[in-house]
Order: sequence, then structure tokens, then C-alpha cells
Amino acid sequence: MISSDILNPLITSAFTKQTTWLKASEQHSLDDFIETFHHTRERTQELLDGLSDTQVAFASEVHPFWSISESITHLIYSQGFYLNTLLDIATSQMPHVVEAARGFGEGAKHNIPAEALRKNLREATDQIRAAIEATRHAHDPQKTETNPFFGTCTYRTWILLLLAHEVDHLRQIAAMRSVAKTNA
Repeated sequence: MISSDILNPLITSAFTKQTTWLKASEQHSLDDFIETFHHTRERTQELLDGLSDTQVAFASEVHPFWSISESITHLIYSQGFYLNTLLDIATSQMPHVVEAARGFGEGAKHNIPAEALRKNLREATDQIRAAIEATRHAHDPQKTETNPFFGTCTYRTWILLLLAHEVDHLRQIAAMRSVAKTNA
């Protein structure tokens, strides 16, 4: 697993275009990125534990973050984009997700009950785990595709992007959990 003190600067350097996502993805092994993604998703699930419907719906007028409900529903919805991309770049017979994000911020929903968020995130986690396991050994590591936002990407680059997206929203969820527990 990649520690946050190493991962966060790597992600930041790619987000700020100090390096490309492709070069950033070459800094660690595929297995390290996958293990770190799974750990990060577990942390996201843990942050939902013990929250009420009011807390997950809480939106701060002071903090620029989405509610926890919005962050979780967006993660689940946008996961379809990453899943489909992994299937496209690998040789897998798994079916694609019909409804997948095509742009930034899609799928965020207000006021989803806490228990529904926990259930839906568990199901989404099972789905992305299965897709990763079905594709991690069924891809050509040299195969690339060009994405208008992220540049040249390999399978490993897409895993890093999936991880980076999860890390970004994990930070938001952690911040909003703290604020919501105090204010909601």
C-alpha cells in the first residue's frame, strides 16, 4: 500500500500538470495502486458508519464541499466510467455498466438516506472489485489510449485515476463528517 505522504504529492503533481498522469502511474506497481484503492474505499465505507440521515444530508454554507450524500452518490455513479474504461482497455468479457458518468460531477444526489448510501457503496465496492480482478491480469500493460482530460493512459494510469478520484472525495467526506457531526 502507498502511504498518503507519498501518494498525495504524486496525485497533486499530476492534477497540477507538473507531471503527466502516465508518468505518475509509472511511479508504483499496479498491485500497489490497487491495494491502496481498496484500502481507501474501505476508509470511505468506515466514514459512513454511525451517521444519521440528517448528517449525510448536511450541507455547510461555509465549507465548499458537497454533502456526504452527494459525494457518495457521485463516487458510485462515476465508478461506472472507470469500470467501463478498465473493461475497454483490457480483454474481459464482463458487461459494461449501462449508466456511467461522462462528465465531471455527475450522479451527485441530495438527501439519500444513510443506510441506502452504506448499502449502495457496499454493492458498488463489490462491483469494482470484481471488475479489477477480472481485468488486472487481462490487459496489455503497453496498450495506451488518449483521453482529452488525462492524456495518454494505460490500464495502470486508469487505476491511479480511480484512486485519485476516491482520495479526493474521501477528503471531502472526512471534512463533512466532522462538520456534520457538530452541526447536524
